[in-house]
Formats: sequence, C-alpha cells, structure tokens
Amino acid sequence: MRAFKRYVILFLSLLLSSQVYAQFSKITVVAYIDKDTIVLGEPFTYSLHVTYPSNYEVIFPDSNYISNPLEWIGKTFSNTVCKDDMCSDSIQYTFRTFSTDSILFLNIPVFVFSDDHHDTLFIHAEPKPVYVKKLNKLNENFTWQEDSGYKEVEDSISYWYYFAIMLLALLCLIAVYIIAGPFVLRRIKLINLNINHKRYINEFDEQVKIFSTHKNATDVEKCVTIWKSYLTKLESKAYTTLTTKELNTMQDMEDVITPLQNLDRFLYGGIRKNVSLESLNALRRFSNKRFLKKKIEVKNAR
Repeated sequence: MRAFKRYVILFLSLLLSSQVYAQFSKITVVAYIDKDTIVLGEPFTYSLHVTYPSNYEVIFPDSNYISNPLEWIGKTFSNTVCKDDMCSDSIQYTFRTFSTDSILFLNIPVFVFSDDHHDTLFIHAEPKPVYVKKLNKLNENFTWQEDSGYKEVEDSISYWYYFAIMLLALLCLIAVYIIAGPFVLRRIKLINLNINHKRYINEFDEQVKIFSTHKNATDVEKCVTIWKSYLTKLESKAYTTLTTKELNTMQDMEDVITPLQNLDRFLYGGIRKNVSLESLNALRRFSNKRFLKKKIEVKNAR
C-alpha cells in the first residue's frame, strides 16, 4: 500500500511539472533596439515584448534594476492585449551610455509570476549588441600634451557678494557702536581735552614768560586773550566777548575777579604794581580747575 502511494505521488508530481513546463514554454520574450550603433550620450530605445498565458503576471524592471553602463532616461508602457488564454505586454525603455567600450550587450530580464506567485521565472530575451561609435579620429600628427600653457581669466565681479560684505560690515559697526559707542566717544573726548589743555598751557606759559621779560602791556593783553579763548572752547561760553564787570555776574568766577581787575588797572589805569605776574598765575590755576571739572563731567556722562 505504501509503495502504491509513492507511485501515485510521483505520477502526480510529474504530471504537474509537465503542465507547468508546458505553461512556461508558452512564454516568449523578444527584444528590439531602434539602432545598432549609438554615440556616447545619445539616447536610444530598447523595447521588450512578452507573450504569456493569462494566468501569469509580468513585471518589467524599473530604474532601480538598471545599472552601469546604462543610464536611465525613461520608459513607456503599452496596454496589455489578451486573446483567448494568451496575453501580451510591451515596454519601451530610453537609455544612454557613456561607456567607452566598443560594443555593449543588452540583456534585461522580465519577471513572470503565476497567479498564486508560487512559480517565478526570470526570462531573458536574446542579447542584443549595440556598437558604440567613436566620434573623433586622431590625426597621425596628433601628440598628447600633459600640461598646457596657463591662460589667465579675468574674474567676474559679483556685486551681490560685495554688497553682502558691505552690509555685514555696516551691521557690525552698528553693533559695535551700540555696545561700545558711548565708552569710545568718552575716551575720544577725554583725549581731545588733554591735547587742547596741553596746547593752551604751553601757549599761555610762553606768553607769560615774554611778559616777565619785557613788562609790556600788550603781552598782558595777549595772556588774557589766550585764557578767555581757551575757556570759551572748554565750556562753550562767550568769555572772549565779556568784560571783567560782566564776568563778575557769572557764577563761580570769584577766584579770578580780583586778578582780572588788577590786570585791567595795569592795562588801562597805568598802575604798574608788581601784581601782574601773580594775577596771571591765578588765571592759570583757574583754567586748570575748570579743566579738571570738565574731565569729571565727561567721565560721568551717560
């Protein structure tokens, strides 16, 4: 009984295999190429036509399956046509290649599945050769050259690039001014105050020295003029246009009113008391005092 069962199973297997083979034998794949000679980079078409039983399913490869030396450009399907128990499908691929081989053999498979996907075939059409045409022929006198002469190419001007740099620099300057601007301005103002004060002291002392030598009234007048001009610039007040009497009406001028009156007597009253040099030194001390006061104001400014 067991031997009988084995024979029955073997017979059925052979019968099924013969039926499957008979089905597969009805599947045909034919390939076509629109040209047998191509140029590097020139598109060409490769078509596949498949005839198969209606109880099978055909799948054509897509771009993921295509590899070098072919480069995928596109594909075009044709509608499935069925008649009786046979169907046919077609696809047209568009490729190009940059391979330097003189000949290429195209052999793209077609995937065939049974209706229950238990049977699978990878069927190849007959390989089709494609000849790669050489565009240029080298002249007999042609010689290869490793290096050629350098030809300088004038750079083009990228206005947007330079505009972006200028805008970035401007933004940086604005940021620096906002962060450190007040401090920098105070430092600059203090430096200018020191420079102007040193210049004034040198000029004033030089004129006092001349007066102490010659004792001329004009030298005293020049000292007073230098003193008033410096205070005018330091405090932005019109000291140069004010008389001693008018200066007496201003605040914080008590220290210099008596020295100024003594100098006026020397200039206009003809009184030559030996108080002029001491009065000029009083003016100098007063200007130093006002200079130090101005520095403190600038340092504390916000």
